[in-house]
Amino acid sequence: MVDFLAQRPGVLFVDDEENALKVFRRAFERDFEVYTALSADQGLAVLDKKAQKISVVITDQRMPQRSGIAMLSEVRRRYPEKVRLLTTAYTQVDTLVDAINEGAVYSFISKPWDLNNLRKEILSAIESYSTANEQRNLLAGRIDELKQAVLDEKIMEIGNVAVNLSHYVDNALCPIELLISKIEEDLGGHSNALAKTEDRSTYLDFLKRIRIHIRSTSSQISRLHQANTRLNPASFTHIDLNTIYDQAIEANQVLMNGKDIRIERLQGSEQCQIWGDQERLSDLFNFLIAEEVVSLPESSSAKIGISHMPEQQSVQITLEDRGPVPEDVSPSHLLYPFNVRSGDPRQMGVFLICAYFIVRSHGGSMQTTLREGGGVRFIFDLPINAPSATRIES
Repeated sequence: MVDFLAQRPGVLFVDDEENALKVFRRAFERDFEVYTALSADQGLAVLDKKAQKISVVITDQRMPQRSGIAMLSEVRRRYPEKVRLLTTAYTQVDTLVDAINEGAVYSFISKPWDLNNLRKEILSAIESYSTANEQRNLLAGRIDELKQAVLDEKIMEIGNVAVNLSHYVDNALCPIELLISKIEEDLGGHSNALAKTEDRSTYLDFLKRIRIHIRSTSSQISRLHQANTRLNPASFTHIDLNTIYDQAIEANQVLMNGKDIRIERLQGSEQCQIWGDQERLSDLFNFLIAEEVVSLPESSSAKIGISHMPEQQSVQITLEDRGPVPEDVSPSHLLYPFNVRSGDPRQMGVFLICAYFIVRSHGGSMQTTLREGGGVRFIFDLPINAPSATRIES
């Protein structure tokens, strides 16, 4: 009980008699954080404002407009975790038993009160609330762990398939680039009959853009194979995420220009250093930029923010855009390959997967949410001091 009192748990007392509220406050304000209300509607309004502080709700049964049981039934609907007590001077046993059986009321207290007994009832209710709350938190934590394990396993299985497929795509690009080189060579000859002289510059420019796209795609694919490999602790160093972000933007400028995609910088922290693998974290930004380029329509924009979170000992990377999200795809499913946003069947959706691999390998986490008004937001949390041997196990 000492712990409960030290935390000064909140108790809401509702009664239409003002004197009863005054007596309750004087009797218990040293032990609890006391809130009072003169009606059921007023009590619900107080609970809505102070829900995080209130553990127990006590109300008189006989009140105008809405009875105590009716109020506690509404409390159960809105805040099922709150412990609900009913005070009554009436011997309506059937009504009280039904209310308890239905779960609207945890217990009832006869009037006139015995303050010592009432204090014991409140403490018992607080203990019940604390125990149930602890169990809920443990269960929620376990469910989150299981969800993460299932997500890791599913992503690993499907992601490996996608990465292996990308290997064959990369192999197929090599002869295509050789063919383009041969065509460029033939077009460069003055006696060549493949095109008229006035058309050659147009064709050469077209081939040049194809070659840039192929090399960019090939470079991205080559990085896919490294995304889920084991981290080497010997490669860890202090990395400034702002610096490698700037480098990634510069390295991918041609790729972004191809679709007129703009990446804007959200206001963040000047110093965002973490301990990790520089090459892998550089690829994290490369993959995020590639994801936006393939997913967004032409002439679109996205925003990236990097912020130091000192209380969590982490750095948070936020990526948000107004790109399309299919109605049948939930935000979390965007982590699964082949759930692409662009509607382009040529894309396999592996860039986000690889970003996820890199973040998880550094002991971090990732979540996706839909933005109000359209678009999606990706949030990556990376610990400042990454564990040296963390890895998603297949």
